[in-house]
Amino acid sequence: MAYDVFLVSAIEDRDLAKLVARRLRALKFKVWFDQKQENETFDAKDARNATNSDMMLVLWSEHAVKSDWVRAAASVGHSRPGTLVQVGLDKTIPYEPFRTQKRHSIVGMTSRKTPEGFYKAIDALAELAGRTDLREWMGYGSKDEDERADWLAAHPDDPLALHAKAQREKDLGKKPAAAPAAQGAAALAAASIKGTSTPNGTKHVVGVSIAAAARGAAAAKPEMDEESGLGWGTIAAVLLTIAAMFILAWFFRSEPLSPVLRTEAPAVGNAVTMAAACPAGQVPRSIMNEVLTPGPIIDDTND
Repeated sequence: MAYDVFLVSAIEDRDLAKLVARRLRALKFKVWFDQKQENETFDAKDARNATNSDMMLVLWSEHAVKSDWVRAAASVGHSRPGTLVQVGLDKTIPYEPFRTQKRHSIVGMTSRKTPEGFYKAIDALAELAGRTDLREWMGYGSKDEDERADWLAAHPDDPLALHAKAQREKDLGKKPAAAPAAQGAAALAAASIKGTSTPNGTKHVVGVSIAAAARGAAAAKPEMDEESGLGWGTIAAVLLTIAAMFILAWFFRSEPLSPVLRTEAPAVGNAVTMAAACPAGQVPRSIMNEVLTPGPIIDDTND
């Protein structure tokens, strides 16, 4: 999964990092943050998540400069120009090459106090992400409904505006459209059996039912949230495809052998069938022709 911001902090600074992550997510940044981190090993999974993130925010402190994990993560961010943003939780100065790069101080930040450095850090992240006027949005209170509405109208493509639009549609009962992949899979499952004909020439009506069910499932099932990675539409399409396979298997099922075919079947594989097909006291003609064919009589009693 791709993230907007990869948040880096020392384990000892976890509480403040949680606050920063919460503020970023309120602005609709997708944030990677391991709040259950217990070791200092920067493994392959961490490296993959760091490289899959558009930006990296490093929280420097006296604990962070001693952390192997923080140093390794920050090095990944430094190796990707135009992605690294730094803040300082205290007056600690990190080592090179981070010493000379700009850092925004958020000393004293709490849930009720937002230092100027945090606004500057948000401005830096917004510039890298191509977003504007986030500082203005952060200045609105819960009672500034008109100002918020005007801001959203002026920034229709911002994640905040897109989220607000989705929320309004949800409140109105409008269901989101199914994923294109789910619609395609459902249509393929319906088309695969819609035109099937029975031996007497009549059309199979099951295909129509499956097509209707596919359309209904695609329209009725909303997608799951982005964290799950799997949508209800996709699950519905898979289930419909499996149902179509069972229907096809039933339609093209094997027919029972006729009595003639049963008697002509191999003796070893159809011994029970042959015993039922031949009356008692008689020998099947196939055995008479292939096994009991008369031949010359040989007298071996004089040997």
